[in-house]
Amino acid sequence: MDMKHILRVELSQAAIRHNSRVIRDRLGDGVKLCAVVKSDAYGHGIDLLWPILAEVSDCLAVASAAEAIELRTLGYEGALLMLFCARSCGVGSDAVAVLAELIRQHVALTVTDPADVELIRLAAAAACSEALIHVEVDSGMTRSGVSPDHARNLLELIRESEGLRLDGLYTQLAAADDEDSTASVKQLDIFYIVVNDSSINSNVCVHCANSAAAVTRPETKMDMVRVGLMLYGSRPAPHVAPDIELRPVLRLVSHLMQIHEVSRGTQVGYGLTYTCTRPSRIGLVPGGYGDGYPRALSDTACVRVGDTMAPVVGRVSMDQISVDLTDVPGAIVGDEVELISNNAQAPNSAANLAAAAGTIPYEILTNMALCRRMDRVLME
Repeated sequence: MDMKHILRVELSQAAIRHNSRVIRDRLGDGVKLCAVVKSDAYGHGIDLLWPILAEVSDCLAVASAAEAIELRTLGYEGALLMLFCARSCGVGSDAVAVLAELIRQHVALTVTDPADVELIRLAAAAACSEALIHVEVDSGMTRSGVSPDHARNLLELIRESEGLRLDGLYTQLAAADDEDSTASVKQLDIFYIVVNDSSINSNVCVHCANSAAAVTRPETKMDMVRVGLMLYGSRPAPHVAPDIELRPVLRLVSHLMQIHEVSRGTQVGYGLTYTCTRPSRIGLVPGGYGDGYPRALSDTACVRVGDTMAPVVGRVSMDQISVDLTDVPGAIVGDEVELISNNAQAPNSAANLAAAAGTIPYEILTNMALCRRMDRVLME
């Protein structure tokens, strides 16, 4: 028997095509678009979305080796960049074996340290194939990347290493979505010094722009931009390119499982944190923090039932939420409940839910990456 899951995720191909088109319009000609698909395509489901994401981009980027191999197994044959450095694959012979498979699968590898170079050199020999290398420079984020002072020596080591070919040079901007551009300008200055000092060939892809920088800071576009969140229809921050119309790709729906008719003073949910201030109709909806719907939305979010928004009342639990249906008198058991809207302006859009939860849209969406209780449906 094919068991029905309690939640349904609807994924709009038209929204992805639209978002990629408006982003490319902002980029202009000659700039490649790399679609970032890490964390299960930002929680959307890479197994369903990879063909459309491949269609609208020039390259895909993942975080880990497992994500890269998954994409190849699914059938993606295009350009693919792993953003974690080679040492993320482990140590010693285990790492060499993983890297050798990545090289066979034509996955471009990130290098940040001479130790990465040595692992990849051994892996390339084991794979009997050339490894494509992107060097990441830490221009001020203090996360991954080679320091600017050591970048030139690292690039020279790569040139001298048999089986390695420099394919890209990049950095990550820490504050591209800030209205104050001071930090980004400083990072760009540092990165440009590295680029100009490196004597790299013109066929080496230089890239630094993320979603926010790609559409707001023309000087960051370079050869390629890495776009994640905006392809999926959300902005990194409300002030980022408000003139660009983005269409959310994901819609999350459940249904009314039960309705209680209760009196004034009735308390609801774990901890009894909500007290009804009037005779009320309280609806129970399958779906909770076990499904990626944040507990921080307790008593703060709303859902859509029919054409009416209904507030979430009481604590979000692992498997269900309670909603106040008092102002939705026509609601009955079985009615659809929209938890996350694909209307960017809706109170229950990913962006607005993130604001209500005190977090960012990235977290709202990627929370669903590991959920096994959702039916994911690809829509036109």
